Amino acid sequence: MGRIKQGLDYFPLNTDFMHDRVVRRVMKREGDSAFTILLYTLSYLYSGEGYYIHVDDDFYDELSDQLFSTDNDSVRRVLRLFVEYGFFDSSLYERYGILTSADIQRQFLFITKRRSRRHISPDYCLLPDEETVHSTLPDAVAETPDTATKSTFIKRKEKERKENILPNPPLPKGGDEGEEGDFSNRKPAKKKHELTQSDIDRMQAPADGHPRNLSGLLDNLRLYHIPPSEQYAIVLKSNYGEIGGKVWKGFGVIRASAGKIKLPGHYLLSVLNN
Repeated sequence: MGRIKQGLDYFPLNTDFMHDRVVRRVMKREGDSAFTILLYTLSYLYSGEGYYIHVDDDFYDELSDQLFSTDNDSVRRVLRLFVEYGFFDSSLYERYGILTSADIQRQFLFITKRRSRRHISPDYCLLPDEETVHSTLPDAVAETPDTATKSTFIKRKEKERKENILPNPPLPKGGDEGEEGDFSNRKPAKKKHELTQSDIDRMQAPADGHPRNLSGLLDNLRLYHIPPSEQYAIVLKSNYGEIGGKVWKGFGVIRASAGKIKLPGHYLLSVLNN
């Protein structure tokens, strides 16, 4: 019986990939060769196991042999920086010597949505349980009691997750003001909960299979010092950083303006509203 292909035939790259903050930081330290090393590594990763790759001396040797003027130590150093800066998960790298990330695993499940969850090792999995279940359900299943229960569970978890994406408690009822006309005893009205950067950083993209880059979007929003309230609106209007959306073209225009766009948040909102 033939073995199911584990690796992928292709993997997508965000059009804004070269402008990713982590990629640019490593390239600034190690030069343009760092980008080539990362691209080769991702190719090995997706074409091999599909969602992770073991890195050892043999891997560094093989990869350096593919590159001009790049030795084993350079490859090792560059990939270590990508781990330190968060492009790859540091805990799994230190524990198992592998390179992977939640985004890589999410992309793997999205492309191979007809595969079962067992294709991701429980030791390596970085995704929430409900996300991996949702990503691997068949497109159409008979509505047996078991599948109906699973479907209801997924919908309930998705609803709960959306409701808790960004905590924004309403104003308490009653007790905010004194009796009408009695201004001396009137208490000052409580302010609405103001969004903070911590609130924005806790946002999570819906697990509906759409290719997104929410982490990259948030990195860019912080890079341009956009206020949290504007960040929140941009995240929602861009469908949580959906790949190929208008927001990425907007960032390209901002970068090309060399600082001429003074209110980048307002500009991005205008682009998304068109």
